[in-house]
Amino acid sequence: MLPFSKSQIERLGKRLVQTPLPEESLLADLGNLLLAYDEVLEGATSAVRRLGYEPTGRVKNTGTILEKLRRHGGSWLKSIQDLAGMRVVVDGGRREQDEVVAAIAELFATVGREPKLVDRRLCPSHGYRAVHLVVFPDGVPVEIQVRTKWQHEWADMFEKFADLVGRGIRYGEPPAEWWDDLDHPPDEPPGRAALVRKVYDATYAIHVAMVKSAISLSDLIAALEDLEVIDVDMNSELAVHRWQSVHDALADFREQLKDMEPVPQKRDLGSVGT
Repeated sequence: MLPFSKSQIERLGKRLVQTPLPEESLLADLGNLLLAYDEVLEGATSAVRRLGYEPTGRVKNTGTILEKLRRHGGSWLKSIQDLAGMRVVVDGGRREQDEVVAAIAELFATVGREPKLVDRRLCPSHGYRAVHLVVFPDGVPVEIQVRTKWQHEWADMFEKFADLVGRGIRYGEPPAEWWDDLDHPPDEPPGRAALVRKVYDATYAIHVAMVKSAISLSDLIAALEDLEVIDVDMNSELAVHRWQSVHDALADFREQLKDMEPVPQKRDLGSVGT
């Protein structure tokens, strides 16, 4: 049971984004709300474990919630369905993914509202694919992400990439621009600013290209997983070669991320709290 009504949660969300730095009392109320979600999540996670799966769970932290409130508006807090969430990563492909989703849906079918299915394989979000199942133990929404191994590998890589070039790429926004945040001394030598700008432009172009490449890689993963569903021999030389190319591309991408410096990020609500 949540400590606030829906109308109280909506008012809390709106008040949290009225000022750049929310009042301590508001953050305390948000903390109490998250504690209640955490209790529900713990019970739901234990139930999924009893099915034989190994879920990982988390309640969104304050910084992430404030970031999303800024993006979607304060009223979003009352309708959010992934404040509490868990993830199940399957070893196999889409068939096993569907089986796991069906088993979890059946588990929660008689607990609260009927589970809600969101298939991000059919409607990917800027490269992100998974199956999301929202269940309602004690009437509280808990989002369960079910991913294949390759969907998970890609999403984990893209999340780390977003940390470096701007979280907005997860929503289809371009990488963050940081030219205005660079140090431009008023007495710099002639031509220096132009050369620095060339470096900036080239670096930014690489970030844009990397986003496009990452999304294309996700499309390749989806296409290969679709082949398995229609009984194409995934042990064929062609299939093995394509999966190896996915493995190599992900490894190369992660190596590039190791050498990248994070772009300067403007301070926003997402940096408040933990």
